Amino acid sequence: MNTVIILAGLAAVSFIQNAAFTAVSRSRNSGDVAHHAKWSVASNGVWFVTQILIYSSVWRAIETGSYGLIAAAAVVYIASTTAGSCWMMAKMLQTETGKQMVGSR
Repeated sequence: MNTVIILAGLAAVSFIQNAAFTAVSRSRNSGDVAHHAKWSVASNGVWFVTQILIYSSVWRAIETGSYGLIAAAAVVYIASTTAGSCWMMAKMLQTETGKQMVGSR
C-alpha cells in the first residue's frame, strides 16, 4: 500500500480517536452514564483501529528499511491527535447541557 495513503489513513483515524478520547474523558466527569458509555465504546473502538495502523506502519518500515516512515507516522499521529482533541473540546464546550456538562451530578 502507498505510504501516503497509510499516513493519510493514520491521520484521519488518529484525529477521530483523540476526539473520541477527549469526549470520553469529559463525559466521565458528567452525570450521564449512558453518555459516557457511548463515548467509551467510540474511544476504545477507534483506539483499536489506530493501533493496527501504527503497528502496520512500523512493520512496513522494518520490512522495507524505510525508518523515516516511523518518524513520519509519529509526526502525523501527534499532530492529528492534538487537533482531534482540541476540536472535540471546543465542540463539547459549545454543546454540553444538563447532566452531560462536566461537573454535573
